[in-house]
Amino acid sequence: MCGDDPAALKVVGDLVRDVGGTPATLGTLDRVRQLEEVAGFVIGLAFAGVDPESAVPVVASPALPGA
Repeated sequence: MCGDDPAALKVVGDLVRDVGGTPATLGTLDRVRQLEEVAGFVIGLAFAGVDPESAVPVVASPALPGA
């Protein structure tokens, strides 16, 4: 997710956790278009029957702040 408002990011992060996900803040609203483009790419792969991890591999990383 992207955002400029820490309170809003917390609310959305809580909602993500409520449905079993792990929230990750990837930047401010300046990056939201980039995030939407990547999401469309990954969703397109999934609906085409292609494992998105074949194009966007899982990379080991430290725990994300605020996650």
